[in-house]
Amino acid sequence: MDERSPDQRPPGLQRLAVASFINQGMVFLVYFFGFFMALFMRSMDVEELVDMMRTQYDGLIGEQDLDQVEVYTRVLHEHGLALMGVFLLRTVARFVGVLRMWQRHPDGFHFYTSAQLLGILLPMLIGGNIFFSFFGLVAVVLWCLMYHQQRDWWRTGTAA
Repeated sequence: MDERSPDQRPPGLQRLAVASFINQGMVFLVYFFGFFMALFMRSMDVEELVDMMRTQYDGLIGEQDLDQVEVYTRVLHEHGLALMGVFLLRTVARFVGVLRMWQRHPDGFHFYTSAQLLGILLPMLIGGNIFFSFFGLVAVVLWCLMYHQQRDWWRTGTAA
């Protein structure tokens, strides 16, 4: 029998939310500084940028991987600002969603899930299929399912 008070957060939700808050804090900083890096990349000539990246990675990775670095460099040069903007907004929306669930608002789950799914789809629309990750999709679905399992707690109470 569960001895928790009905107002006490379930341990599963506490662990998920704390892990999410830590993750979102870290990736927010990455995308925030990535936004400025994208501005810097956009100000450079694309061929100069590709040459710089090839020089940086030459000898560290194989020729096929160098070709992949070139593809990513060209896409980031062209679409980096939009991608970093999407990633920043997704991170903020995920934070709002988790915070709303933490405060016992059922709409938090919808904020979180929408942000996660749009965070998978929008980068593909902006930069193409190279931004699709099957592992990323599986991870998003699993995180959403783990939060979905906690829905009884925020449905049964009133918002804090």
